[in-house]
Amino acid sequence: MSNLDELIKNSRYAHKEMKANLENDAETRWLNKKVYESRQLYQGDRIENVELIGTGTLEISKDIDGKNNLLLTVNTKVENVNPRPSAIIKIKLNREDLSLYNRISLWVYPKATGYQNFYFHFNIGNNGNEQVHAPSLEPNVWNHVIWEIKDIERDCVNYISINPGLMGCPPEAEPTLRVFVGDIIAEKVDVDYDEGWMLDERIAYCHSGYFTNANKVALTQQANNNVFRIYNNLNEVVFIGKVEKVITDFGSYYKMDFSEFKKDGEYYLQIDDRRTHNFLINDTPFASATWKSINFLRMLRCGEDVPGVHSPCHLNCKSVHSDGRSVPNYGGWHDAGDVSQFEICTAEMAHAILDLADKVKDIELKERLLEEGRVGINWLLRTRFGDGMRALAVTYSIWRSNILKPDNKTVLSCVAENGPFENFCATAALAVAARLYKEEDPIFADWCLRAATEDFEFAKVGYEQGIHTKRWGPNIDSQVCGEGILAACELYELTKDELYITIANEYANIVLSCQQSIMPDWEIPIRGFFYEDPNHTKLLTYEHRGHEQTPVQGLARLCEVAPNHAHYDNWKNGLELYREYILETFNKTEPYGLLPAHVYDVNKINMARFTVPSTYGTQEKAFEDLKNQIRTGLKLNEGIYLRRFPIAIQRRGYHATLLSKAKGITSVAKVLKDKKLQQIAIDQLEWILGKNPFASSTMYGEGHNYHPLYVAFSKQLVGALPVGIKTLGDHDAPYWPTINNAVYKEIWGHTTGKFLWVLADLCE
Repeated sequence: MSNLDELIKNSRYAHKEMKANLENDAETRWLNKKVYESRQLYQGDRIENVELIGTGTLEISKDIDGKNNLLLTVNTKVENVNPRPSAIIKIKLNREDLSLYNRISLWVYPKATGYQNFYFHFNIGNNGNEQVHAPSLEPNVWNHVIWEIKDIERDCVNYISINPGLMGCPPEAEPTLRVFVGDIIAEKVDVDYDEGWMLDERIAYCHSGYFTNANKVALTQQANNNVFRIYNNLNEVVFIGKVEKVITDFGSYYKMDFSEFKKDGEYYLQIDDRRTHNFLINDTPFASATWKSINFLRMLRCGEDVPGVHSPCHLNCKSVHSDGRSVPNYGGWHDAGDVSQFEICTAEMAHAILDLADKVKDIELKERLLEEGRVGINWLLRTRFGDGMRALAVTYSIWRSNILKPDNKTVLSCVAENGPFENFCATAALAVAARLYKEEDPIFADWCLRAATEDFEFAKVGYEQGIHTKRWGPNIDSQVCGEGILAACELYELTKDELYITIANEYANIVLSCQQSIMPDWEIPIRGFFYEDPNHTKLLTYEHRGHEQTPVQGLARLCEVAPNHAHYDNWKNGLELYREYILETFNKTEPYGLLPAHVYDVNKINMARFTVPSTYGTQEKAFEDLKNQIRTGLKLNEGIYLRRFPIAIQRRGYHATLLSKAKGITSVAKVLKDKKLQQIAIDQLEWILGKNPFASSTMYGEGHNYHPLYVAFSKQLVGALPVGIKTLGDHDAPYWPTINNAVYKEIWGHTTGKFLWVLADLCE
């Protein structure tokens, strides 16, 4: 039995929780680092230099292991308490100079009944330059917490703080939390490389594996020999290749290309005395990552029993219509670590899952995807009011008792809204559902079709009237119309009503008018990218959530369903221009093949698209900081730059922006039958799964050297993808530190949805 077959069997087809192999994770490697110097900062045996800010009590206790430890006792039942209380332990360090040390090591024991997980905020650094580490801790055991602190000033540290997240009390739990704090030690270790493009001796490769007929490349920066070898799982040499030295903007690398080796199997690569872990070569190298993604989605489900994660949750939560009506909004999937939920993410995730189900050849995988997709589709159906209004942004924020008290306003605070983009997203997903569930459940399929037809009309009228949601702001023409094309095409495929093609063509005209079709008079001219609007006043860019696929995915789908239309050549030309844009820019991150983020114009920044927290400063300061970030990109003309990573203030982490672009590329590649574009999309998946400067798979439990993620309300979940690798300051370079915090390391269903959506096109 293969490892994948065993994984599927033991998890009962991703119905039972998958467990991670902790020998493969980064945290195990960190814990085994050699400590060169250490300094005891606190032993947990005294209270006179400790301050408690907020709720709870402090004392010294011998209840654990019979030795003195600091003990915080606090009540987690904070539902309907506003503002939510906190309990911050401040251990005073009296201006300690910790410059010699680059890691903090401490021990914490959260003692509680009925909890699967707690997350804490640990804070250290000089005043005004503190750094927060927010790991998840297992209840009722000693947790050894470590994190590296080389990136902050620490020559005058006044305190270290420990702040357990008071996340509410679920029905299965008791409200009392007792937090025991033991030794706190400053250490000196060899720190991880965490920013930039260098590899040194590490080998960057796709941990999951490679398609048989696609490129197969690994990278390093150290090579004593001019050959590398591929071994099978019997340790037999099956391929010997020449190491190619390549010079790039980032320095020199050694490229190991074994694309010509096309025998399916399990292998590892060796160069000098270094070797990779085993990886696959076959037609489905991402099968393991797919099944683990389904496991993650199963663990994200809201409103039902998820063994090992939570009991049925948020059953008393509602979204409220302006006329006073309400709908229960539990169900679907928790969107992220904060157990929120968003209609756009749910619709796109469900659509992606169903598209993949429609394409895969494995019957068992298809059935499991259809089952999981229905979770999101049911939520879309149940949370619509039938007049364009629907649950949009649902903030659960805490675990709840599921008892709705008369004065509990927090569960009624989610206001329904009418948004064209939201309704188009729902239409597209529901229409695909109507098609895929038609045979097995015609009544459900008919319900999906009726709702899709209605929601399409609400979206169409809403866009014509300029309706938009308060949360997301004015409509983005290229995004909304791109999704409108996609929704119209999915309805046309079901109904064969030519009116949908007529409407789709109208939206296509708007999308194409948003595209840079004429070669601009720049020092380095490129075209094919999109603006938000036909007047080209703002460039189409994203800081966090990614929807760059919408204009080209819509055009590509229109080409697929209406190939004989009189305007087909116009639509196809838009796809060819986008292909030109990709081919002109994808090599700006060689040798990794990472797609650059966006073209930016310092005079065309739409501040409405950026999240600026109130604690950050003024909008003017944020505006100047964004312009400074733009200027660290590749200059195309005066004030115009191509950034390898998006610009952002708070919401950094870019898997979603990257994968939305990759989804757009696969959509174009299908229509144009372009293998090079398809390979570029594959390269993006490989970046996420290990072929990056940190040689780290960013999917928890898949591959090797994966970091613990910010799961907050849940424990670590196999298959989780985070918001993604981020940037530091104004730099235009990848940053992946050992620190765990939102949002870049926060788990996110939206990212997983985009990952599966790209795979749906690669299955064909």
